[in-house]
Amino acid sequence: MSEAIQRIKLCEDVANHIIERIRSQKWAVGTRLPSEPELALLFDVSRSTVRAAVRSLQVAGVLRTRSGSGTYVADAAPLVLETRELATVMSNAENVYSLVQARYILEPQLAALAAKNVEQHEIEELFAILHDMEQHKDRHSLMAHGHRFHESVARFSHNEVLYGFYQSAASSLRGLRVLDSLTLSVFLEGIDEHRAITNAIAAHDDALAKALMRSHLKKDYASYLKRAEILE
Repeated sequence: MSEAIQRIKLCEDVANHIIERIRSQKWAVGTRLPSEPELALLFDVSRSTVRAAVRSLQVAGVLRTRSGSGTYVADAAPLVLETRELATVMSNAENVYSLVQARYILEPQLAALAAKNVEQHEIEELFAILHDMEQHKDRHSLMAHGHRFHESVARFSHNEVLYGFYQSAASSLRGLRVLDSLTLSVFLEGIDEHRAITNAIAAHDDALAKALMRSHLKKDYASYLKRAEILE
């Protein structure tokens, strides 16, 4: 192992040791970390390695430094670490069926919330996306506009937590190219399905919006849902 690679590995090891202490609540939110020399002694590494590890966790939002006071566990550390863990899970291709299942369960609820909470300018934005679908009926454009539509519906739920979960799942599924097997005819049929969902949201009919979104997703992800054993 080269010296440079060894330094990087040591830095990652120290960062992971610090994270584990935060996860276990040994170093809770607001806790002042030991000094740089003390950390170097604790982990049996050089001060420069400790410095690099702490800096990487500061950039990530896990630690924060108070000038003249020291380094502390940031208030947002638990959320940052949970998000990192979720991202690791979602980037694993073996979890594709679980991701589809999560989206199938979550997105109809987001559509229902959007129907309850949507504002007039947001309704107009959905209709603008439908217009773009009608104007650009090639497969690539319809897929892109479909992503815009679903992201917008999730955003218009006005629930930041659920929207964050949706973004993570949807982004991972796009990265795994789950919908690449769908034909142009499926995307063309999807225009009317998206319009029906939009009309339900515009009418503030949460039950209908939920049912239509569920039906739409069931068609697009049928093979994955069947494998996940939740297709009705």
